[in-house]
Parts: sequence; structure tokens; C-alpha cells
Amino acid sequence: MKTVRFYCFWVIGFFLVVSCTGKPAQRETTASEQPSQEQIPDQSEGWKIIEALSKAYGDDPNSIGDFIGSPRCPDFLEGWYFDGNTLVLQVRGDTLRARKILEEASGSKAFRIEMMTDSIFSEKQLKDLLDELNRRYNALPEGKLKANMMMWGSTLHFIEVTFIRNTPEARAEFRRLLMDSPAIRFSGPEEPIRNNVTGVSEAHGISLYPEYIVYADTASAASFILLNGSNEAITCGEHYFITYEGKDGQWYELPINTFAVDIAYYVAPGSSRQFVARLYPEVNSNASGRYRFFYEVSLESRENIRMMAEFRLTNNYEKAKRAEKTPIPKTTVKNYVEAPKEDEQTVYQVVEEMPEFPGGMPALMKFIRKNLRHDKAEKKERVIIQIVVDKKGNATNPVVLRSTNPALDEEALRIVSLMPKWKPGRQAGKNRNVKFTFPVTFESSDKGLQ
Repeated sequence: MKTVRFYCFWVIGFFLVVSCTGKPAQRETTASEQPSQEQIPDQSEGWKIIEALSKAYGDDPNSIGDFIGSPRCPDFLEGWYFDGNTLVLQVRGDTLRARKILEEASGSKAFRIEMMTDSIFSEKQLKDLLDELNRRYNALPEGKLKANMMMWGSTLHFIEVTFIRNTPEARAEFRRLLMDSPAIRFSGPEEPIRNNVTGVSEAHGISLYPEYIVYADTASAASFILLNGSNEAITCGEHYFITYEGKDGQWYELPINTFAVDIAYYVAPGSSRQFVARLYPEVNSNASGRYRFFYEVSLESRENIRMMAEFRLTNNYEKAKRAEKTPIPKTTVKNYVEAPKEDEQTVYQVVEEMPEFPGGMPALMKFIRKNLRHDKAEKKERVIIQIVVDKKGNATNPVVLRSTNPALDEEALRIVSLMPKWKPGRQAGKNRNVKFTFPVTFESSDKGLQ
């Protein structure tokens, strides 16, 4: 199966995957919005072929889809993917001969041949390029380029590199220091993204404070303190976003690495927690002025709350050195109400063993990419989906946390309807209902699918 390798990516265990680029738009899916059966592609015949080719060409006959590059695999076969219902096999050279051999090996004619040319990169080529890129990246000294690289991995016909700031200078530096290949495509914000969103510094007894009001504009990070003065436990993670005030008086998002390890924390009533937000001065050349740190928390009995703490950056480094810590009030929690005992309908945010897609996160990304209808996207878009993996491993209650447009939202929800059973999450030795969040990334039809 197509190997997808993304770095600075998603981590499973006690970790959750959450978007960090603004407040998610909460959206419950109604019965009328559920994808119809007509929309679900029937790929059963294609998967039979993949299973047959895996047994014929793979190193491990029990590993379905992992046969490209195997010593037993014909040299002319360089990859595969699904285009809707249709299995596409990537072939180099004589396509008539290749089709005959593949029909005999699979016992089927229900596939399409895609002829590889110098302008189309196969799965095998991309894997080799990606391995070389990883080797060069590991040998590269720390610096602006490394700090700016958020993630990279193979798409259908290209390698995509995502920058924190996707500027002409960043692209030129990448080509000069790492790799200059026509197989490379770049993504990431090219221009500042306006974001005048606001939040609250205190709500329901929960407060958010900057550790210092002022930091130097060269500071690599700023720290913040979350104080839980409510009578309920709250959950939160390390996902955040930052905005800054531009010279025009508008607020803009500060580019940061939005693909990071995101641990789910539990903050008890009367407790506090300190968080560190990276500012990436080597990438952003941060200017003096006003900044806002946004952080979302979840209460047991209320919807999510978007907290906000304002701070400043200054080029007066003596002033920054003399800055005193923000005085944090002491909290006394009154009338604490014990949480109700668990019932069959209880849904957990985090458990000891998080739910797992068969084969793990890489397999989930492969599943999404092979089943996704990219022709619904005009440009690269990312939808964030949240599901509840129930005690039996079913993917249920899909919700769009971060929306792009209704068509892509519907397509992302359709993907959920195709999913096999997961490995359920477990807590205290028992299967639990657990929320799980993951991204669904769309490519425009002219950037991959042909």
C-alpha cells in the first residue's frame, strides 16, 4: 500500500489531533445530512485485485497492499490508488504487456492502467525521493529552513512540503539546501491571514494570564497560566493560535507550526497549569506591538470556551528584562459538585489506550487518500472531523470541527461512513466510548488526480 510519511504530524496514545488555526465551527450532523448510499463508492472488486497482487508479489502475503518495491514485484509496476470505484495501477513501459501480466496475476480485468511518464511521478519514485529528502533533512544543521518546515509527505503524484511561511525565499532556500525536484510541491500561507476573532480572559471562574505582560521581540516563546476556579474539572490540550495587531489596526494570525504533539490535560477545580507558546522569531521576524494568545478549554457541563490573553512584544530589551510576573490570584473553589458516575453513554475525551484505526494513523491517512473525491476541491483544503469510537469499535457521531465548504464537509463525512471497525479505546481495562479527531485533506483535481 502506498507509504505515507508525514513529519511533525499526529501522535496516538494520550494524544488528540486538533486544528490550531482559529475557533472550530461546531456542527452536528443530522439524519438528512448523512451521505446517501449512492455516494459511497464500491471498491470491493478493486480490493480483491489488491489482495491477489499482494499474495502474488508481496513479501508478506498477510500484508494487503504492501507489494510495490518488493523483490517479487515486477519492475514495471510502480504504484496503485483508487479513482472513485476504479483501481488504478501505475505502470512504466509496455502497458499492453503489463495489463496481460497483471490480469493473469489478479484474475481480473477490473482495473485501469496509468502510464508513467517523465512528468508523472509514481508511488515508487516518490518513496525513493522521500527517503532521500529525509536523509538530507536529518543531516541539515538547525536553522531558519528547519524551523520553517511544518510537515512533508507524498500525495498522489507529488511530494508536498508545508511551510509555516510559504514565501519565495523559503522555497528558494529549500531547493538550494535540501532538494530541487519537479516532484516537490509547496504549501502554507503565503500572505498574512486576517483574524479579528476575540475571546475571554475569564469565564465561569476560569482565567487565563500571560506569565509576563511584556516579552522581547526576539523571544522564542511566551508562557501562560490557566487557572481553574470553577467547581468543575476541565480538559484542554496544547493546541493554540496567536494573532498580532498590524499597522492597519487589523489583527492577523501569527504563522506557527500547527502540526504538533497535542496532549490532553485534566485540570481539577482549584488547580492551574502553565503552557508555553512558540513564537518562531527566526521565521516571522516578529515586530513590537500587541499580541493575543488563544486557548480552548472544555467543561464537563458546558460547551467549549475560547480563552484569550493579551501580551506585548518590545524591542526595548531592558524593559523586557525588568518585566515582572503577572500576579496570579489565589483560588478557592466552593460548592464543588462531584461528577456523576459513568454510564453506558459516557464519552471520554482521553483514555489510557486511545482508539486506533486498523494499522494505525498511517493506515488511516492511506484510507482517506484512496477513498477521497478530490475533484470536489478547487484548491488545497483541510477539514477537521471528530468522531466517537464506541465500545464496539464503530466510528459514530461524525462532527465537522473545522469547516471549509458544505461540499467538502459532506465528502469528509462520507469517508467516515466507509470506515471499518476501529480498535476501541480502553480505560481501566474496559472498552470506552472515546472522541477522536483527525484531518481530511483535499487536493485540487489538477494537482494529483488525472
